[in-house]
Amino acid sequence: MITEEAIAQCPEGRDGFSRRQFLRGMALFGGMTVLSANGVRYTFAASTNEVPDVVVTLVLRGGFDGLSAVVPTDENLMRKIRGQIFIPNASLIPLDREFGFHPALKKLMPLWDAKELAIVNTLGAPTHSRSHFDEIADVAYAAYGEKDKRSGWMARFLDVTGSGSVVQSVGIGSTTKQLVGGKASPVNLNSLNNFRLDSLYGYKAEDISGFIDETHGRWTNVWATQAKSTIQALDQIAKAGAQRSAVNYPSTGTGQRLRDVAALLKAGIGVRAVDVEFQGDWDMHANMGNLENGWLTSYLSDLAGSISAFREDLGVVWSRVTVVTVTEFGRRVSENQSTGTEHGWGTSMFVAGGGVHGGKIHGKFPGLDDKQLKDGDLVVTADYRSLLTEILTRRAGITAQGAEQVFPNFRPEVLSVMKHLSETPLPENFPTNVKNALGNVPYDKDLLPTAAPIATASATPTPSATKSAADMVVPSSSPSPTPSSSPIESQSPTPTASTSLASKGKKKTITCVKNGKTIRVTGTNPKCPTGYKIKK
Repeated sequence: MITEEAIAQCPEGRDGFSRRQFLRGMALFGGMTVLSANGVRYTFAASTNEVPDVVVTLVLRGGFDGLSAVVPTDENLMRKIRGQIFIPNASLIPLDREFGFHPALKKLMPLWDAKELAIVNTLGAPTHSRSHFDEIADVAYAAYGEKDKRSGWMARFLDVTGSGSVVQSVGIGSTTKQLVGGKASPVNLNSLNNFRLDSLYGYKAEDISGFIDETHGRWTNVWATQAKSTIQALDQIAKAGAQRSAVNYPSTGTGQRLRDVAALLKAGIGVRAVDVEFQGDWDMHANMGNLENGWLTSYLSDLAGSISAFREDLGVVWSRVTVVTVTEFGRRVSENQSTGTEHGWGTSMFVAGGGVHGGKIHGKFPGLDDKQLKDGDLVVTADYRSLLTEILTRRAGITAQGAEQVFPNFRPEVLSVMKHLSETPLPENFPTNVKNALGNVPYDKDLLPTAAPIATASATPTPSATKSAADMVVPSSSPSPTPSSSPIESQSPTPTASTSLASKGKKKTITCVKNGKTIRVTGTNPKCPTGYKIKK
């Protein structure tokens, strides 16, 4: 927001139409952020080039109840803990033996069947405060432990890539801080139709634009650069607004916002990151409703219908788009006395796009027994930043070193949710204008993130005494999974020609310890994760 103090300090005020009046006019026509096209490209040794994905976050503000969307099929347990909001198996859309979709999500099934939609269970933040204000800000900054949080993770991502477009980042209806604080400021808008330079103080929009071109065309100061970038952004957005779609979106704010995103991407104006806020509050403390109607059913239907229409609208451009849902936390496992749920912890995240290992549920579901919960919440089995890291490194064209700049002081786990760009060659009929606007990103597959085995602490109770140590340990995967890779890393790696003899060897289990925490790792040649030491 432009303050009066900032305007007062401006050295370029003038009689008649001044910079002050111009900035005030901008504030009037939609709160647009003045743009800067500056950016720094992260360089590294490249092994290949490919057109990168556009990253689209769909923010589900309020706390998304993953257990009501991706429902466990243990009816006896779910009926006990969910009471009046329990969803019987007969009403679920089957996903696998253990989970089913809420019926309101039926429009996502074509994406699921086409393996363009994946679900990652029990992701979340490392913090557990249950505070909307604290958690949504922390999730947006994604820089835990950093004292000075001034930039969002998407802004840092763009600082690494440095695409240079004046509209490389766009926030639609969003108040999150994911896009702010980087070298290139985002374009903020409510809709394409309302994003324009209005007449003010008796001056027509074209007169204002001409004024900037004539008076600042030869100048190189900060104000001139920002003003010219603003006019360029207006021209680019107008180009996108000229796109017409025949796809039938839901008649909701979310549907309209994703329609606008599709227009921006098809226009080929260099958008690399988009932050979209779902229009509605998922903070369902009371009266969630039943299967036929109600708050939850309506929202899930809107979510599914909007994503489905977005995919249809994009057509072949979908092959270079990744959509990921983001929320601050999940909900409590048990129903409250108001037929709703309270603030919780672990939740489900949806990932859709042409580069997803889809049609699968990823992640390690910990169970819903009282002893497997944390203070009544579904525990987080993987940090949400691991998924975002995988999207950025495998689809958006940055390396592990680049990801360290985006997510400082964080070591990601390998979830194998995303395919590499090299696994999804650009379709021949991909629009040339979009391809040219996105450009080619160099990346070295050898520099993609790797992780130590993901293990469950021995102090954590298991759902059954019959589970073995191998069931509790997830070995690290290759950073370049094949399309046939399991969504959850298998207990023993797939043998290759060079390892087939070793894989026939007898498995053994070792005990590893770190700061009093003990884990067990099983394999033919088990090793302790970094930081752990083998217990003699």
